[in-house]
Amino acid sequence: MPSDLAPWLLAYVAEQAQPAQVDAWVDRVASAILREIPEVALVEGLPATLRETVHDHWLAFLGDFAQPEQHFHLPEAARLLALDIAERQLPLESLIRFYRVAQQEVWAYVSEIIKALPPSDLDRADLLMYFWNRAGVWLDQSITESIAAYQAARSRVLAGAAAQRFESVRSILSGELTDPREASAALGGYPISVHHTAVVLSVGDAGQAGTLESLAPDLARRIGAATPLVVKPGGRQLWMWLGTRGQPDLSGLAAAAADLRAPSVVVGVGSATPDIAGFVASHREAQGTLRVTAPDTEDWLAVYPDVELPVLLGCSPEVDRFMTRQLGPLAGEEESLQRIRETLAAYLDCGGSAEEAARTLVVHRNTIRYRLGQAEEMLGQPITRISPQLAAALQHHDLFHRGRGA
Repeated sequence: MPSDLAPWLLAYVAEQAQPAQVDAWVDRVASAILREIPEVALVEGLPATLRETVHDHWLAFLGDFAQPEQHFHLPEAARLLALDIAERQLPLESLIRFYRVAQQEVWAYVSEIIKALPPSDLDRADLLMYFWNRAGVWLDQSITESIAAYQAARSRVLAGAAAQRFESVRSILSGELTDPREASAALGGYPISVHHTAVVLSVGDAGQAGTLESLAPDLARRIGAATPLVVKPGGRQLWMWLGTRGQPDLSGLAAAAADLRAPSVVVGVGSATPDIAGFVASHREAQGTLRVTAPDTEDWLAVYPDVELPVLLGCSPEVDRFMTRQLGPLAGEEESLQRIRETLAAYLDCGGSAEEAARTLVVHRNTIRYRLGQAEEMLGQPITRISPQLAAALQHHDLFHRGRGA
């Protein structure tokens, strides 16, 4: 600080610290903020908190202004303002705009002070630079620390809401909370008397769970639901429910969402089922469906209606023996047998059309016919007489015994 400024600064601080002068400054800044952001006046109690913050900021700034070294500290009123805005769930931009308007008023005020100085030995340029440097540092640090206080409070609010939402979901899933109205209120207004499609997302490493938070809304949009209920149970999973008036079309979802596949992520989707019982049932289906998914493959996402029988049967020694009996020689793991099983499954999925199977597998239809002939020879029966049991065995092998022996 230039030594010739010291007497002026001391006199200025003494004058501006008078109650009438402080009130005039508070009126000026608060009025400017309300002009620029009129919606502030509509929030009960916020204008008074804002005035108190301006008041305490100005007194703290004046108390430090004439000191040789600047020592910033965020006034308690300013910290409480940041907390208040966070707890009201107002956007961070509101808080930043308060300070930006205050900053504009400070620059206008400084210019007025400099212009009003009488001719004297005081170097106006020195005073202008000193004032601007001190005010600039104060405002910058005020914004930085206020943002930090807001974000910390917002995290606590969100964590509390998320924890409460998870406990409500847990109560519904366990059968403790069965009243639809109470359940909807506990879930923040999520509708219960609709069709619920549950989605369970899981990732191999809990440290990558953040990946699921960005994937979930993208999946919701592909299914056709705008406001999903998302719950973080902790660990490697994320739970989501999509409420729709009717049953969404889940056919082709895996193909439609192929571009969303993320490393080590698997997704199980339950069927769309109505009311609070459907909320529970669809979630259980989605959890079960995860058993037949495989990360980093085309089978990373599975929809329960497409795999219902294999999920219900599970993978046990008894089911494996059933599979082996049905497949016979086709149960081996040689590459040629894998191609025959793949061809046979595609043929069945395409309703017995060799041409459709050829398009699905991107091979010539004669290749399909040749492999089907091999299958007939190994099974000892015509393809047209393949039983539902054999189709189930093929699906079980594909879902539970990928790349390994039966």
